[in-house]
Amino acid sequence: MGEHARRLGAIPFVLLGLGLLFLGVLALNHVVNNFWPFDVERLDLIRATARAQVDASSLLEATNLEILLAFLAAIMVAVTGLVLPLVYYLNKRLRPPEWAPSYLLVLRQAMWVGLWVAFCVWLQMNRTLGPAVILLVAAVLIIFEVLLQVRTRASSVFE
Repeated sequence: MGEHARRLGAIPFVLLGLGLLFLGVLALNHVVNNFWPFDVERLDLIRATARAQVDASSLLEATNLEILLAFLAAIMVAVTGLVLPLVYYLNKRLRPPEWAPSYLLVLRQAMWVGLWVAFCVWLQMNRTLGPAVILLVAAVLIIFEVLLQVRTRASSVFE
Protein backbone atom coordinates (compact mmCIF):
# COMPACT_ATOMS: atom_id res chain seq x y z
CA MET A 1 0.00 0.00 0.00
CA GLY A 2 1.37 3.41 -0.92
CA GLU A 3 2.05 6.30 1.42
CA HIS A 4 -1.03 8.22 0.26
CA ALA A 5 -3.28 5.24 0.87
CA ARG A 6 -1.70 4.71 4.28
CA ARG A 7 -2.53 8.31 5.24
CA LEU A 8 -6.14 7.90 4.18
CA GLY A 9 -6.57 4.98 6.58
CA ALA A 10 -10.07 3.59 6.70
CA ILE A 11 -11.71 6.21 4.49
CA PRO A 12 -11.41 4.24 1.19
CA PHE A 13 -12.75 1.11 2.87
CA VAL A 14 -15.68 2.96 4.41
CA LEU A 15 -16.52 4.64 1.10
CA LEU A 16 -16.25 1.38 -0.83
CA GLY A 17 -18.33 -0.36 1.81
CA LEU A 18 -21.03 2.29 1.66
CA GLY A 19 -21.04 2.11 -2.13
CA LEU A 20 -21.38 -1.67 -2.16
CA LEU A 21 -24.06 -1.55 0.53
CA PHE A 22 -26.00 1.04 -1.47
CA LEU A 23 -25.72 -0.99 -4.70
CA GLY A 24 -26.71 -4.21 -2.93
CA VAL A 25 -29.75 -2.67 -1.25
CA LEU A 26 -30.75 -0.98 -4.50
CA ALA A 27 -30.47 -4.29 -6.36
CA LEU A 28 -32.43 -6.10 -3.63
CA ASN A 29 -35.14 -3.47 -3.81
CA HIS A 30 -35.32 -3.82 -7.59
CA VAL A 31 -35.43 -7.62 -7.56
CA VAL A 32 -38.02 -7.84 -4.78
CA ASN A 33 -40.33 -5.14 -6.12
CA ASN A 34 -40.15 -5.75 -9.88
CA PHE A 35 -39.91 -9.49 -10.46
CA TRP A 36 -42.21 -12.39 -9.78
CA PRO A 37 -40.03 -15.20 -8.41
CA PHE A 38 -42.32 -18.08 -9.40
CA ASP A 39 -43.67 -19.43 -12.63
CA VAL A 40 -47.01 -17.68 -13.12
CA GLU A 41 -48.61 -20.92 -14.28
CA ARG A 42 -48.13 -22.39 -10.79
CA LEU A 43 -50.91 -20.52 -8.98
CA ASP A 44 -51.64 -23.67 -7.01
CA LEU A 45 -48.39 -23.05 -5.09
CA ILE A 46 -49.48 -19.55 -4.16
CA ARG A 47 -52.78 -20.85 -2.80
CA ALA A 48 -50.96 -23.61 -0.91
CA THR A 49 -48.50 -21.08 0.50
CA ALA A 50 -51.36 -18.94 1.81
CA ARG A 51 -52.83 -22.02 3.49
CA ALA A 52 -49.41 -23.15 4.82
CA GLN A 53 -49.76 -26.45 2.96
CA VAL A 54 -46.69 -26.31 0.73
CA ASP A 55 -43.17 -27.57 1.34
CA ALA A 56 -39.99 -25.67 0.52
CA SER A 57 -38.77 -28.07 -2.16
CA SER A 58 -41.86 -27.63 -4.35
CA LEU A 59 -41.56 -23.85 -4.01
CA LEU A 60 -37.93 -23.90 -5.09
CA GLU A 61 -38.73 -26.13 -8.06
CA ALA A 62 -41.09 -23.45 -9.38
CA THR A 63 -38.67 -20.61 -8.73
CA ASN A 64 -37.20 -18.64 -11.61
CA LEU A 65 -33.50 -19.46 -11.25
CA GLU A 66 -32.21 -16.18 -12.69
CA ILE A 67 -34.24 -14.12 -10.22
CA LEU A 68 -33.13 -16.31 -7.32
CA LEU A 69 -29.47 -15.90 -8.30
CA ALA A 70 -29.91 -12.13 -8.70
CA PHE A 71 -31.49 -12.00 -5.23
CA LEU A 72 -28.64 -13.98 -3.65
CA ALA A 73 -26.00 -11.91 -5.49
CA ALA A 74 -27.61 -8.70 -4.25
CA ILE A 75 -27.52 -10.06 -0.70
CA MET A 76 -23.85 -10.93 -1.14
CA VAL A 77 -22.99 -7.44 -2.43
CA ALA A 78 -24.95 -5.71 0.35
CA VAL A 79 -23.39 -7.82 3.12
CA THR A 80 -19.92 -7.39 1.62
CA GLY A 81 -20.35 -3.63 1.73
CA LEU A 82 -21.72 -3.78 5.24
CA VAL A 83 -18.82 -5.75 6.72
CA LEU A 84 -16.00 -4.20 4.66
CA PRO A 85 -15.11 -1.47 7.21
CA LEU A 86 -15.35 -4.00 10.05
CA VAL A 87 -13.01 -6.41 8.27
CA TYR A 88 -10.55 -3.57 7.66
CA TYR A 89 -10.69 -2.61 11.34
CA LEU A 90 -10.14 -6.21 12.47
CA ASN A 91 -7.19 -6.61 10.08
CA LYS A 92 -5.71 -3.32 11.27
CA ARG A 93 -6.23 -4.16 14.93
CA LEU A 94 -5.06 -7.79 14.95
CA ARG A 95 -1.98 -7.46 12.71
CA PRO A 96 1.43 -5.98 13.58
CA PRO A 97 1.57 -2.16 13.40
CA GLU A 98 3.92 -2.11 10.41
CA TRP A 99 1.53 -4.21 8.35
CA ALA A 100 -1.12 -2.30 6.44
CA PRO A 101 -4.00 -4.40 5.10
CA SER A 102 -4.20 -4.49 1.32
CA TYR A 103 -7.39 -3.60 -0.52
CA LEU A 104 -7.72 -7.01 -2.15
CA LEU A 105 -7.20 -8.90 1.10
CA VAL A 106 -9.86 -6.92 2.95
CA LEU A 107 -12.25 -7.13 0.00
CA ARG A 108 -11.72 -10.89 -0.29
CA GLN A 109 -12.40 -11.45 3.40
CA ALA A 110 -15.53 -9.29 3.27
CA MET A 111 -16.68 -11.24 0.22
CA TRP A 112 -16.28 -14.49 2.18
CA VAL A 113 -18.70 -13.09 4.76
CA GLY A 114 -21.10 -12.03 2.01
CA LEU A 115 -20.89 -15.45 0.38
CA TRP A 116 -21.49 -17.11 3.74
CA VAL A 117 -24.62 -15.03 4.42
CA ALA A 118 -25.98 -15.59 0.89
CA PHE A 119 -25.38 -19.33 1.23
CA CYS A 120 -27.16 -19.35 4.60
CA VAL A 121 -30.11 -17.48 3.06
CA TRP A 122 -30.27 -20.06 0.28
CA LEU A 123 -30.19 -22.89 2.83
CA GLN A 124 -32.97 -21.19 4.79
CA MET A 125 -35.03 -21.03 1.60
CA ASN A 126 -34.60 -24.81 1.37
CA ARG A 127 -35.46 -25.14 5.07
CA THR A 128 -32.17 -26.95 5.67
CA LEU A 129 -30.38 -24.28 7.71
CA GLY A 130 -29.33 -25.20 11.22
CA PRO A 131 -26.69 -24.18 13.75
CA ALA A 132 -24.37 -27.04 12.81
CA VAL A 133 -24.56 -26.16 9.11
CA ILE A 134 -23.93 -22.47 9.85
CA LEU A 135 -20.82 -23.27 11.88
CA LEU A 136 -19.56 -25.89 9.42
CA VAL A 137 -19.81 -23.57 6.41
CA ALA A 138 -18.17 -20.74 8.39
CA ALA A 139 -15.36 -23.07 9.46
CA VAL A 140 -14.76 -24.20 5.88
CA LEU A 141 -14.56 -20.61 4.63
CA ILE A 142 -12.24 -19.60 7.49
CA ILE A 143 -9.94 -22.56 6.81
CA PHE A 144 -9.89 -21.66 3.12
CA GLU A 145 -8.91 -18.07 3.95
CA VAL A 146 -6.19 -19.28 6.35
CA LEU A 147 -4.78 -21.51 3.62
CA LEU A 148 -4.76 -18.56 1.21
CA GLN A 149 -2.93 -16.47 3.82
CA VAL A 150 -0.33 -19.21 4.38
CA ARG A 151 0.17 -19.58 0.63
CA THR A 152 0.65 -15.82 0.23
CA ARG A 153 3.19 -15.67 3.05
CA ALA A 154 5.06 -18.71 1.76
CA SER A 155 5.31 -17.29 -1.73
CA SER A 156 6.62 -13.98 -0.38
CA VAL A 157 9.32 -15.78 1.62
CA PHE A 158 10.64 -17.63 -1.43
CA GLU A 159 10.79 -14.54 -3.68
